[in-house]
Amino acid sequence: MLNFELEFPTKLIFGKGSVDKVGKEVAKYGKKVLIHHDGGDYLKELLGKVKGLLEAEGLTVLELGGVVPNPRYSLIQKGVALCRKENVDFVLAIGGGSVMDSSKSIAFFTKNDGELADFAHYKKMSPDCLPLGTIVTMPGTGSEISNNAMVVDDRGDTLIKYPLFQNSFRFKFAVMDPELTFSLPLKQTVSGTFDIISHTMERYFNGENHVNLSNRLCEANMLTIMDEIRKVIKDPRNYEARANLFLAAMLGNSPIIEMGAASDWAVHNIENPVTTSFQKTHGSTLAIITPAWMKYVYKRDLPKYAEFATRVMGVPADFYDLETTALRGIEALEQFIKEIGLPTRLSEIGVTEDSFEMLADHATVDIGVERIGMVSQLTRDEVLEIYQLAK
Repeated sequence: MLNFELEFPTKLIFGKGSVDKVGKEVAKYGKKVLIHHDGGDYLKELLGKVKGLLEAEGLTVLELGGVVPNPRYSLIQKGVALCRKENVDFVLAIGGGSVMDSSKSIAFFTKNDGELADFAHYKKMSPDCLPLGTIVTMPGTGSEISNNAMVVDDRGDTLIKYPLFQNSFRFKFAVMDPELTFSLPLKQTVSGTFDIISHTMERYFNGENHVNLSNRLCEANMLTIMDEIRKVIKDPRNYEARANLFLAAMLGNSPIIEMGAASDWAVHNIENPVTTSFQKTHGSTLAIITPAWMKYVYKRDLPKYAEFATRVMGVPADFYDLETTALRGIEALEQFIKEIGLPTRLSEIGVTEDSFEMLADHATVDIGVERIGMVSQLTRDEVLEIYQLAK
């Protein structure tokens, strides 16, 4: 088991009517707040309510919309300029993962000079950041609980997605009302659901043999997610199912689930160039890459993949043939992905083989790394093979 330090500074405000508390929470941190969102029509009623709650506390409210999936650094720069000009005290994200990541970046770069690439990965850390909070409208990324953000540098000819890791831009609070998700399109819901599964899997296949608590937490999270999304597909207004997905998203990207264990993130690194280059949905693309990655690496930890098959996917164990058990588990996962309406091949989303060399470059050499995955440790050529398996 690995040594670790656990810091959990975000206040979680969960349940029906929890949005009503946002005004008093923000008022603790200053008098001028920037609301950041994606500008979607679905937000109109919520935005109006939140503005009223903030103004009732005597706060001055500014607003910046326009966030797109895979948030752009150019919009973040506009937000930074606005915060500095107006002396903003607090940033409030209203939306899903991309909005939260964009808000974290605005709050951080308002207080820190330097290039985006200077802070990528863990290159440069800073304790300085505007305080910020979030109202989560779509569970999936778990960004409300994490110390990371994904940002696309869109200033050059090639779009490059960078991961940022800063403890200073953790949210002060996260408001999570499952009723806000009732009107989400089903496609967004199931895509976000697989993102939760992927976050959990990145921690589950951790290369460690003595982290039983972490492993059992991951298995419980994956089983819960699969059960609850089936209920939501049947009844999109099932509050309890939606609530469980919210909690699963939070747990799937929290440090609690990986105590004493490593985490990999190879799948996310392989997925990033696809969504960045072709503007595809994050969760749906993860659903394609995950089984392909599993088929490539499962022999490296055959007992763990057989355990996944039996404990999570319900495959009968063959103790005399772990490889067959593991492969049946991967097959069962693919069947689940199809069941909830997500693709399992890159060709299904219009990504063709002639782009694979470019994607493999973007996943590795273009961001200055020789290998990806804390556990998988995949080279550029191995990433290319995984794209081939996913075609």
